[in-house]
Amino acid sequence: MTSTKTKVLFLGPVGTYSHQAALQQFGDSDDIEYIPAQSIPQCFDDLEGAKDITYSVVPLENSTNGQVVFSYDLLRDRMLDEKCQKKQNQIISSLEVIGEQYVSIAHCLISPVDISGPKNLANYKQVRIHTHPQVWGQVARYLKELRKNFSSTKFELIDCTSTSDAVSQAQQTQLKNISDQDVLNVAIASEAAVHIYKAYIVDHSINDVTGNTTRFLVLQRRGTVELFNTEKMKVSLLTFTTEQDCPGSLVDVLTILKNFSINMCSISSRPFNNKTSTRKWQYIFYIEYDFDGSRDIWDSFYEQINLKCMEWCLWGTFPRNDRYYK
Repeated sequence: MTSTKTKVLFLGPVGTYSHQAALQQFGDSDDIEYIPAQSIPQCFDDLEGAKDITYSVVPLENSTNGQVVFSYDLLRDRMLDEKCQKKQNQIISSLEVIGEQYVSIAHCLISPVDISGPKNLANYKQVRIHTHPQVWGQVARYLKELRKNFSSTKFELIDCTSTSDAVSQAQQTQLKNISDQDVLNVAIASEAAVHIYKAYIVDHSINDVTGNTTRFLVLQRRGTVELFNTEKMKVSLLTFTTEQDCPGSLVDVLTILKNFSINMCSISSRPFNNKTSTRKWQYIFYIEYDFDGSRDIWDSFYEQINLKCMEWCLWGTFPRNDRYYK
């Protein structure tokens, strides 16, 4: 029998912050099937290629550590993909953003064995710490203190595909080298991952900054029925390129927002990285701005965008999550 469940991809395995974001968005319902992906690229690729996948949830940015560059670059690469539909200067991608979620990040230092608190890290000659690369910048001061307080212990940092995967990797590596009593494998992940993998918390709340939050985007294939019908304030995400050697070309685009009295929420950039061009130091820009559907300006606004941008892509207009204001 064909499954009628709505399938939602997230950066796995189970217990990641991405999993939490997906649960916040869609709830713990029997009608939802959550599917862990091994990487952020897979979250994009499988949504595009597998017609039975309806949504995908990916991390975009962190309030402490900034951009999740993997996600930014995947948006860039899809905008620059020659296979995308193009209408004048507008790129129409196969995916669109239809929602956002914010997850409070509370990192823990986690061990596969019970060492009874951080003071006992001194019993090991080497401690190998596993986590997602985005996390290192969120716990930099904590790691510095570890090295200071346990100067005779060598700390090694190991990148993993997700925080939950880090706990799994630490467990597997520790078990594989169980006879080596001088080496301890630990992970930095959420408390939820502790319960899933039956591990032990060595230290709680090791974030450098309290209130650390990660923002996630919810994507679907373009043209799918809209998930939300809401009167909430909405925000739009647009990416674009400008003519590199034209003075004021970026200002020209931003001035369009000013002329239409549109509030810009954020702006960022990433290297252009177009394989058909050998020229360096070109950039793609990302802007987010408030969208008021009651204003009769948007056709004129996008006509101006089309005139001033070499290429541009509207990734979606979606409800502003209430957690943005907290």
